[in-house]
Amino acid sequence: MNLHKIDLNLFIVFDVIYRERNLTKAAESLHITQPAVSNSLNRLRQAFNDRLFIRQAGNMVPTPLAESIVDRVRSALSQLESSVSEHDNFDPKHSKKKFSFAMNDTAESYLLPLLMTYLEESAPHVAIESFSVPRADIPREFAAGEIDFALDVPLINETFLVNEPLIQDRYVCVARHHHPVLSDTSLTLENYLALPHIHISSRRKGQGYIDLHLNRLGLQRNIQLRVQHSRAAPLIAAKTNLVLTIPERLAKEHDLKIFDLPFDLPKIDWHLYWPASHTNDKAHNWMRNIILSLF
Repeated sequence: MNLHKIDLNLFIVFDVIYRERNLTKAAESLHITQPAVSNSLNRLRQAFNDRLFIRQAGNMVPTPLAESIVDRVRSALSQLESSVSEHDNFDPKHSKKKFSFAMNDTAESYLLPLLMTYLEESAPHVAIESFSVPRADIPREFAAGEIDFALDVPLINETFLVNEPLIQDRYVCVARHHHPVLSDTSLTLENYLALPHIHISSRRKGQGYIDLHLNRLGLQRNIQLRVQHSRAAPLIAAKTNLVLTIPERLAKEHDLKIFDLPFDLPKIDWHLYWPASHTNDKAHNWMRNIILSLF
């Protein structure tokens, strides 16, 4: 079979099989029968003269050739989708389009109050959904078309993604008013390390940004409580003697005493990520410009 004459729908099937690693699940995702998926896979195998996917322990494992072409296949599919949508008339006032974001709850607190206030007035039918996606999985989620944007620190390096700086914040330490130890406006390093801390992490184990930095300085703080969400932690600090290190913007939303950190800690940068293939998509471009303008 001539590769230049392959039905483009076969590449859609290829992409879904790669994502699902299962023919039955691929068929369900594509809303076609499993024999139809198997037939498409067989046609691709003939075209590439390669098995592409090998069944192992119940999963369809991609061959080295499949691994080598998946990024190009996904990029081509995205570009085709964007080329079509570029010519669509996008009317924010009446559009019911849904945009999907990958971001943690801290990023949600930066973006969503501003974005939803804007949409309420200017695009009342546009929907937003937000997911917590591990940083290592964000490129795969973009490639699979599961998300439109991501808000994260600038630690994602993928050639098919574009990013723009969005907001910069600094960390501060917060404590309740009338704290028995922190009675003035300054916080010493000795007190910071000795006081019981709340540590925010969605993971069960492992150190976070602050503790890794302290370790490099040969220091260690006293973590007494580990919680999942940055929105819950300030409420706990307000009612206990535990202290909390969080971004300043979040700290100012609560009735807490705010202290400068007694050591140097680099500021935190938040970037907006999106696939390069979506840059000229009218709806995508509209949402991106709204987000960038809000900050």
